[in-house]
Amino acid sequence: MRTNIELDEGLLAEAFRFSASRSKKALVHEALAAYVAAKKEERRRLSYKERLHQVRSETERLGVRPESHDIVRQDRDTR
Repeated sequence: MRTNIELDEGLLAEAFRFSASRSKKALVHEALAAYVAAKKEERRRLSYKERLHQVRSETERLGVRPESHDIVRQDRDTR
């Protein structure tokens, strides 16, 4: 898709210093790919934090002591 956009020349020059890209098009593609990868990683981390929070809430609700987790983990890791 062809798109005409105005880019900040200073920011563009700085981006070129960090990139092996030699054209503006390649640099924009690289930047978009890096942005998407960063957002996917951010979403993955948030998902992990949410699951961890759910597990911790459930263990508190069930009255499981934190030390129990360590015992189960150690047992699992020694097998």
